[in-house]
Amino acid sequence: MGVGKSGRAVVAAAALLGTALSVPAAHAAPSGPPIRLITGDFYPQPSQAAPAVPGLHANAVGDNDATSYLVQFSGPVQAQWVGSLQAAGAQIVEYLPDFAFKVRMTPAQARQAEKLAEVRWVGRFQPAWKVDKAAKRKIDSGKPGVYKVKATNLTAAKTSTEQTGAVVTKAADSTLLVAAEPSQVTKIAGLDEVSWVEEFRIPIKHNESAAGVIMRGDVASTRGYDGSTQTVAVADTGLGGGTKTTAHADVPQERITAIRDWASTSAAGCYTAKPDGAKDVDSGHGTHTAVSVVGGGDANGLGKAAAYKAKLVFQAVEDYIDMTGACAAQYPDGYYLLGLPDDLTSLFQHAYTDGARIHSNSWGSSDAGAYTDNARQADAFANSHKDMLITFSAGNDGVDANSDGVVDSDSMGSPATGKNVLSVGASENKRSSWTCDSALTYVATGKETPTVGGKSCKDLGGTQPLPTWGAWWPDNYPAEPLKSDVQAGNDQQMAVFSSRGPTDDGRIKPDVVAPGSWIVSGYSDMYQQQYDSAANPQNGGWQHDGYGYPVNSKYKYFSGTSMSNPLAAGGAAVIRDFYKKKYTLDASSALVKATMINSADDLLDENNDGADDNDFPVPNVHEGWGRVNLDRATDASAKYVEGTGLSTNGVTEYSHTVAAGQPLKVSLAYTDKEASTTAAVSLVNDLDLEVVAPNGTVYRGNVFAGGWTQTGGSADRRNNVENVYIQNPAAGTWKVRVKGFNVPQGPQTYAVVARASFGTDPGPGPGTQLLANPGFESGATGWTGTTAAITNSTARPAHGGSYYAALGGNGSTSTENLDQQVAVPATGTPSVSYWVRIDTAETTTRTQYDKLQLQVLNSSGAVLATLGTLSNLDKYASYVQKTFDLSAYKGQTIRVRWQASEDTSLQTTFAVDDTAVTVS
Repeated sequence: MGVGKSGRAVVAAAALLGTALSVPAAHAAPSGPPIRLITGDFYPQPSQAAPAVPGLHANAVGDNDATSYLVQFSGPVQAQWVGSLQAAGAQIVEYLPDFAFKVRMTPAQARQAEKLAEVRWVGRFQPAWKVDKAAKRKIDSGKPGVYKVKATNLTAAKTSTEQTGAVVTKAADSTLLVAAEPSQVTKIAGLDEVSWVEEFRIPIKHNESAAGVIMRGDVASTRGYDGSTQTVAVADTGLGGGTKTTAHADVPQERITAIRDWASTSAAGCYTAKPDGAKDVDSGHGTHTAVSVVGGGDANGLGKAAAYKAKLVFQAVEDYIDMTGACAAQYPDGYYLLGLPDDLTSLFQHAYTDGARIHSNSWGSSDAGAYTDNARQADAFANSHKDMLITFSAGNDGVDANSDGVVDSDSMGSPATGKNVLSVGASENKRSSWTCDSALTYVATGKETPTVGGKSCKDLGGTQPLPTWGAWWPDNYPAEPLKSDVQAGNDQQMAVFSSRGPTDDGRIKPDVVAPGSWIVSGYSDMYQQQYDSAANPQNGGWQHDGYGYPVNSKYKYFSGTSMSNPLAAGGAAVIRDFYKKKYTLDASSALVKATMINSADDLLDENNDGADDNDFPVPNVHEGWGRVNLDRATDASAKYVEGTGLSTNGVTEYSHTVAAGQPLKVSLAYTDKEASTTAAVSLVNDLDLEVVAPNGTVYRGNVFAGGWTQTGGSADRRNNVENVYIQNPAAGTWKVRVKGFNVPQGPQTYAVVARASFGTDPGPGPGTQLLANPGFESGATGWTGTTAAITNSTARPAHGGSYYAALGGNGSTSTENLDQQVAVPATGTPSVSYWVRIDTAETTTRTQYDKLQLQVLNSSGAVLATLGTLSNLDKYASYVQKTFDLSAYKGQTIRVRWQASEDTSLQTTFAVDDTAVTVS
């Protein structure tokens, strides 16, 4: 059996909770597949009308007037069935499980659809299915509320909504913000032009050694994988002083691609926005998260991110808000993330256009596992932009409400409930010390008072004590072992505040965890207590100084999944950088996600009882598939596949020769079609993973016990991530199958990562590196020629790692070269590539005075060919990659040589880095 909670119980008919929106039972003995909706499962029978709800019934329409229907097929959806339905006049809107679609058609067309042999049932789509559970609870309370209303026709929906007496405070991005009484909301849900109603919630913030030591980013860095080929976007409060030059001292402006201000707009009768640009003035949250993703660290390495050479796109989405009207009853005045657009796809698209392929988000709403409209939007963008990985913090709603000493399940925030996003929980951080600025003389207040004992950092001698979880949040963690557990210091433990899975439909979440307690990262240089002379004039307050006391004016401590998420996002950038440099591959988000999950560490003390006994082996609701490990993710020992796509009943099979002695881990991930918010199960396209042993034993994806895959069980019908982990695989040929069980909106692409002790393969696999020390990180090892040109000088940047080859730069007649011998295989497609940055003192725009040539020599040193020539005319302010085919030299032993020559005056330096001879 698959892991995770089983989802809602099977019922005979659809039913909304409570009495106001209830649906009567229709059949005592259901048969056939159900239609799974947020209101419950119902089993449609031939000639049965859709269950109606008093006050929320579908209005009568003319025979030729288009309206919404549900159409269910008899089994897994085949492409020709969809074509027949469309030929009958149906317009496909979205998929609904099991085997059904919401469509737009006329009653006359519906009668034609009913006649199709593969169609099991046709019925009107009911308004009760458009209302989410939180909105339903608000309606049942009898109190007025504020709602987010999605519309297929914004103008018509606004007019019709206002006719109910409700107040439309804002209309944008196919969304209405509506203040309404319960009776008005039920009328709004009944409007044909309204597709969804949910309670309005303002997204909240999910408020060094973690990246380098615990996540093993330091090891990845020694291999040259530092994010230098990647751009990461961060959407958060603001960034330092709001400009490239005032962002943060350890994020140099040349690595900041753009800072975009997403100013909040006012909503009449709800709130008035007071935009202040991209400055980070209140919590300092955005600066902290951004530095965690791409920070270069100070001179001692403090705050150094895993992707410390990646570029940054920052999107500032926080402003000061004066609450008015109905919103004032729910929220106080203050700083809010209301620059976030109603349609998140526009946020992602702007970052994508700026070059970002990782998008980090440390915010969300407390939705206890629900698949909300924001989750759907994130999934939609990821599905249409399969090369961008979107990451979200899981939330900080982990509590022990029943006082049993274990953090409760079912608290995942949204959009982290999305299928295609990487959802990140928080484990504990571990450091050698918890220092603070001994020049600080102010005394912390609030929950920190008993921890610091009324002493300033100066009084404490520059080292501060850590609190227990129960000391700061006694109501949330009243029982042992959580109560007395220290908030950081044990990297095998979970941070107890981290939101737990699964999702409402039983999916495994979070995907992974990263350190998130007492994380050291950037301190915005705005309104800092004691460092600045005045507080923020908008609210009279100082910027949040973090947890305890800050390290200094540049760095402070914070805890939250807000902190773990950017560390994981930086890790994703490193993994993508690895695929780019190692295999010249722009990895899909599915491949990055599969790699991160496949290489993760299973935490040993998830219940924080002080014993490394792995009481909750992966996968579990606490850590998902484990803690990020960038060493394992970038060691090039795994094999990968980017699958082109499967349809219903399609099967693709791969074979691997596996040696005994090490576990076999196979991971499947794919970016699924976004789900309907109406659906109770969010999976649309259902692929299955199977791994077959040499003796024919079949292991199915996500059938786990004790952290390892078991035989038997059933195929997973919930997750778009599936894993098979074999603890002691037999030596021999193992087969990996990816099967399309039900692909209603395909074909579905996918990624597979396999890790094991692999035996001898027939030939080099994709991207096999033939050069030794290709990034020069081991100095002259493997290279001959002018090896003195290999340097870690900071006069110019390296492309990856710290070392590069600076050929030329003499300003006089000279020739320098570096070369290496390689045996080119007789099979596959060989190529040579390198990254180069050229700076020159030459001013001509016409003459090549100084040149860099890439040459092929035979084993005796004779030049066989010059593959490419660059010169002082090709000045590059940043590194560019050059790639050339070596197919003409298959089966030969050759030398590849980079040779720089200069004329009598004016230097030109050719910085060469991250060379590669690969075979695909």
